[in-house]
Amino acid sequence: MRRNEAHASRRQLLIGLLLIPASLLPFVAYAALTPEGRLLRDKAELALSPPELGSVDALRGDVAGAIPMYRDAVMPLVYHGVGSSSSGEGDFAVSPERLGEHLAALRAAGAHFVTPARVAEAFDGGRRLPSRAVLLTFDDGRTDAMMWATPLLEQAHAVATMFVITGAAQEKAVYYADWGALERYDRGPWDLQSHTDALHVEHEVAGGHTLPALTSLAPGESLDEYRARVRADLARADRELTDHTGRRPVAFAYPFGAYGAERTNHPAVRDVLAAEIGRRYRLAFHQDDQETVPLATPDADRLGLRRLSVGDWSGPALVQRVAAAVRRTPMPGDELELVPPVFADAVPAPADDLVPVAPQAPPRRPATPGPSATPIEVAAPAPVSRNQPAPVLRSQPAATQPDTDREPTSTAAPRRSSSPPTTAAPAPSAPAPSSPAPSAPARSNEPPGNGNGNGRDTAPGQQKKQPR
Repeated sequence: MRRNEAHASRRQLLIGLLLIPASLLPFVAYAALTPEGRLLRDKAELALSPPELGSVDALRGDVAGAIPMYRDAVMPLVYHGVGSSSSGEGDFAVSPERLGEHLAALRAAGAHFVTPARVAEAFDGGRRLPSRAVLLTFDDGRTDAMMWATPLLEQAHAVATMFVITGAAQEKAVYYADWGALERYDRGPWDLQSHTDALHVEHEVAGGHTLPALTSLAPGESLDEYRARVRADLARADRELTDHTGRRPVAFAYPFGAYGAERTNHPAVRDVLAAEIGRRYRLAFHQDDQETVPLATPDADRLGLRRLSVGDWSGPALVQRVAAAVRRTPMPGDELELVPPVFADAVPAPADDLVPVAPQAPPRRPATPGPSATPIEVAAPAPVSRNQPAPVLRSQPAATQPDTDREPTSTAAPRRSSSPPTTAAPAPSAPAPSSPAPSAPARSNEPPGNGNGNGRDTAPGQQKKQPR
C-alpha cells in the first residue's frame, strides 16, 4: 500500500512539474504578442541594461562633413515607436540601439538639436538657427519611445519634441505616458507639443468609409459644425499642455499626416483646418512625399512643413538622407559660409491666447552680441560649395555643454538655458517649396502607415475609436 502511495505521489509531482511551463504560456504570450506586454518586458530590460549611445568618435571618420553646411533652415525628423513594443510596425519603429546610433551619427556629422520654439523664433526674424540644425520629433506621447529615448538623448546632450495626444495622456493607459510621466520628461530632454486631444482617430463618414476625424465631416455635419469641433479639440489640447508644462504649444503635428489635401470628404476642409491651425500654432508638420523631403526654411509654408520619417537605417545612412535633403533645398547663392556651431536655447511661447502665423518672415536683423560661451576651435570661415563636404570642425564642445535648445535635467522646473547669439548677418533666403497644392478630395486606398507618402502617426487604441 505504501509503495503504491509513493508511486502516486511521484506521478503527481511529475505531472505538476510538466504543467508548470504550460501554466506560464499565457504570461509568455502576453509579453511577446501584445504591445502592453512587450512594454512591461521592456521596462524590466531597461532597468537592468540601459541603452548606450553609439560611439561619436568611431562614426566621425565616416560622417564628418557629410552634411553640407547650412544655416537659416532646419531638418525635421520624425520617429514613432522605439523598442520591442513596436516590433510589428516595420519601418516605423527602431530599436534603442539604432536610435543611439542615429544620435551619435548626427552629432559626429556636426548637427545641432533645436526645439520648435527656437525654429519659430528664427523663422520670424529673431536669432538665427545654429548650423546644421535638426529637429528631432516623436509622435503620440508613447511610453516606449520616451522611456528608451530619454537616456540616449541625455547622453547625446540632445533635445527632442514629443507631439502628445492629450486625451490619451489623461487615460492613464500603459501604452501612453500619463501626465505625471510627461511632466517628468518635460523637465528633462523633452519638449511637448500638440497632436490633438481626441481627434487622433478615424471615424465613419457617409457611404460607410472611414477617414481621419480631423480632416473629414461626420455624417450630417456642416462646415460650421466641423470648424467648431476642431476648434474645441485644439483648445482642449492647448489647455492641457499649458497646464502641465507652463508653456503654450507653438507647433502641431497632423494625425496620420493628414491635413486635408486628401483623405477628406469635402474640398473646403483643408482651408478651414489651416485657418484653425494658424490661429494657434506657428508651425505644423506632416510627412508627405518622403522621397523629396527638403529642409524647412522660413519661406516654406509653415503650416505644411514636411518631416523625414526615419526608418531602421544605419547612422551613416540617416546622415546621407539628411545630406540629400540639404542638396535638394534651394539656398541663397552657390556657396555657403562655414560658421562655427552655436549653442542655442528656446524661448517660451508668447503668452497671448492665440498666436497668429505670419504669412512672411519680416526682414532679419543682426543679433546682439551676448556673453562669451565655452571656446570652440573651428576652421577659419571660408566659402564651401554646397556640392562638396564642409570642412571638419577640429574640436568638439565640452561634455558639460549640451548643443541643444534645452539643458537636460530631471529635478528642476521647466526652464531654458541661455546661450550666446551669433552676430553673423544672414544671407537673403530664396523661396523654398511649400506644401503640395490642394487636390480633389479622395480617399486613400491604403491605410495610414502604408509608407506611400501619406505619413503615419497612429497607435493602438486610437485608430477606430470615435472622437469624444
